[in-house]
Amino acid sequence: MGGATILRVEATPRRNTVRALTEWVLLCGVAFLLSFQLFIPPALSVADTNDFQKLAGKVCLGQYPEPVRFDYTAMRWRFSPAACTAWPFRSSAELALHAAVGLNRLFTSPVDFDLRWMGAVYAALFLASFVWLQRSLRAVPFAASVAAQLGFPIVACNAVYVPYLNTFFFDAATLVAITASLVGVSVLFLRAKVQIGAVLLTAASLTVLAASKSQHSLLAVVCIPVFWMRRGRGIFPPLWMRACATAAVLSGAAIAVGTTPPSYGGQAAFSALFYRILPSVPNPARYLAETRIPPSYIRFVGDHAFSPGAPVADLEGRVRFSKMFGESDLSAFFLRHPVIAARMLLIHLNEASFDRVRMKTGALAHRLGNYERETGKPPQALSHFFCFWPAVKHAVIAGRPRLYLAYILGLVAAAWLLAPGVPGMRALLATFTAMLAVSLMMVMTDGVESGRHLMIFNYLLDLLAAAVAVFALCHTRAHRSKDPSEARP
Repeated sequence: MGGATILRVEATPRRNTVRALTEWVLLCGVAFLLSFQLFIPPALSVADTNDFQKLAGKVCLGQYPEPVRFDYTAMRWRFSPAACTAWPFRSSAELALHAAVGLNRLFTSPVDFDLRWMGAVYAALFLASFVWLQRSLRAVPFAASVAAQLGFPIVACNAVYVPYLNTFFFDAATLVAITASLVGVSVLFLRAKVQIGAVLLTAASLTVLAASKSQHSLLAVVCIPVFWMRRGRGIFPPLWMRACATAAVLSGAAIAVGTTPPSYGGQAAFSALFYRILPSVPNPARYLAETRIPPSYIRFVGDHAFSPGAPVADLEGRVRFSKMFGESDLSAFFLRHPVIAARMLLIHLNEASFDRVRMKTGALAHRLGNYERETGKPPQALSHFFCFWPAVKHAVIAGRPRLYLAYILGLVAAAWLLAPGVPGMRALLATFTAMLAVSLMMVMTDGVESGRHLMIFNYLLDLLAAAVAVFALCHTRAHRSKDPSEARP
């Protein structure tokens, strides 16, 4: 979440040279981390969960020579009329898809598709976000700038997140867009002079974020106040530009949410109610009676949407169930039963504490492998490249949801306590805290796939951890500079 503060440091030619060289070294480091994981064999990806066709089907791409899911990834795809699907979902990920398809046809083949072209497009955008971060940090002291630039790749450029760029998951677009959005939002909140270019880039990033996936649209919407908090700054974009930026972000959210079929939410709500909630209560029939669901559905307690014979196994069943019980009904259910809501929260926090995707159904926990079958790796094998920070977290909080909750609350509190007292910082922290809350809240309506959806929540939390480390460094240096015992004679 590092952005530029309004602090200025004295510039000299030597300092500028050292700063520029440091930036180039760190940029090359980030480029290496991305390239090594995405393009150097064995290239990393994340296994399909039957979701890839929501995007790949729009350009008639299917896996070749045969579909593989969950256990292994697949880099080889082929254009075929049989792979065309008419999913109603619309996402800003389609922009990356068409760019990747164009590059593939230009440099690879008009028939076969190499999934690494998706990684190339997303990696370029990810790198551009890092460059923007570097430029924004030129307004802060050198030590803080270097700390922020080092912290970002440590928490963000490992095998937990980077393999998503080599996929057709909508979440990949979310991951890239949220990175650029956070830099832009930080700049707009903290800069003393807000330039038009920064507003346009921030609006574009937030619009892509809003349109990336319906579950993540609110993350962009809660950032809209950044266009309106002028705080007496003399150089600030005109009203019409801020209104257009706001309209663009809301339009992106409307596209993602409006093209998501109600049946999709009904499927998730079914799993949440029948697989997570009703098996844990003493009298499931009493709770089922609070809904419009027929009493005969009591026989499905313990089933999830992917169980054999589940009433939401086909489109007709999902549509029918969504009319009886959907996401809004589930939200109302949680409001009536806060204890059940708290229990559900702990279930999701337990999934999120593992950092890697888990689709746990009963005793089976799919981990979604990072490797192709041809590598000879065992099914669902995960890469641990550059995973020092994830390994530390896993050793401490994995499978300990209450400890993980304490970590979340402690990290947020530390950010508020240690943040520099510069204008706009409190507004930035409030926005970021709201994004964390929204990201966690959105998975409360999911019963099976919360592990994957909470990937963005973990990404936000890791960025906050890096920011807290920078805040602590600045706080320590400021304290030392005021210590009379360290003053030179």
